[in-house]
Amino acid sequence: MFQGELKLLLVEDDPEDKEIFNRMLSKIDGLTYSVKWCSSFASGKQEILNDQYDVIFMDYRLGEDDGVSLLRYAKEHGCRAPIIFLSSETGREIYKEIKQWGALNYLKKGEVTPDHLAIAIDYAIEIAAQYQLLREIASRDGLTALYNHGEMHLLLEKEMNHARRYNASLSLIMLDIDYFKAINDSFGHLVGDCVLQWLAGLIKESSRSCDINGRCGGDEFVIILPETSGDSAYKKAESLRQLVEKNPYSDETVSLPVTISAGVSELSGDDTKVSFIDKADKALYCSKSMGRNCVSYEIG
Repeated sequence: MFQGELKLLLVEDDPEDKEIFNRMLSKIDGLTYSVKWCSSFASGKQEILNDQYDVIFMDYRLGEDDGVSLLRYAKEHGCRAPIIFLSSETGREIYKEIKQWGALNYLKKGEVTPDHLAIAIDYAIEIAAQYQLLREIASRDGLTALYNHGEMHLLLEKEMNHARRYNASLSLIMLDIDYFKAINDSFGHLVGDCVLQWLAGLIKESSRSCDINGRCGGDEFVIILPETSGDSAYKKAESLRQLVEKNPYSDETVSLPVTISAGVSELSGDDTKVSFIDKADKALYCSKSMGRNCVSYEIG
C-alpha cells in the first residue's frame, strides 16, 4: 500500500479541520508520513511550488480566497503532485470545476473516515506513479534518452524560479558537435546516431546528480547547472570538451576523432528564459567563430 515516508501538504485555514485531518492520518495503519500545514492562500501559494510533496490536500474555501484559484496557480506553474480537495460542499458543479483544472478528487468534510482518506491517498500515489511513467516517456529524447527540447524548457523555467527564490546561482551550457554534417556525409546517419549516443553517455558520466542534461535537436545539447556559477560552469564545459577530444569515438567499423564547441551563461537578475538561453547561444556561436573545439563564456 504505502512504501517509505509520504510527504503531504495541507492547505487549510481552519485549525480545527487541520487537527481532524491529522487525527485521521494517525489512524491509518502502516502509514509513515510528514505533513506541512499552510494556513492561508498566500502561504500555500508559496509552498506549493516546492515540488517535494507526494500528495497535496487543499481546502475548497480559503477565507476570502478561492481554493480553485490556488489549484489553477499550482498547475500553471508546473505542480505535478496529485491534488485532493477537502470541502464541506458537494455537487457535480464543484467536481467539474476542480477536475477542469487538474484536481484528482475531493472529499467531503465531516464524512471522511480514516479508511476513506487511506484509499484516497493510495489512489493518488498510484495515479501519480502512472503519470510519472508517461511523463518520463514523453519527456525523453528517443535516441539519447536525455530530456527533449520541450522538457528542457520546462525544467529551465523551474530552475530559474528556484534560483531566484533562494538567491542561488544557475548556469547553462550549450554545446554541439563540430562538423557533425561531415560525419553524417562521410560515414552515414547510423554512425552519426551512434556518435550522438556516445556523446550523451559522456555528458551523463561527467554530470552531477543535480545537473539536467538534454538534447534539443540535431547535434545540439544543453546542460542546466543548478547552484553553479558561470566560472564553475566554464570549467565543467572545458573539462567535458577535453574528455571528448581525448576519447575518440570508435566501434567495430570506424574510429574517428570528435570535438565539441560550447557556450556558457550564468543567470543574471534581469534575465528572462529567452535572454538566458540567448547568452549561451551567443557564446556557442563565439566558440565556432574562433575555430571550434573551445568554450566561450557570455557575461552579462
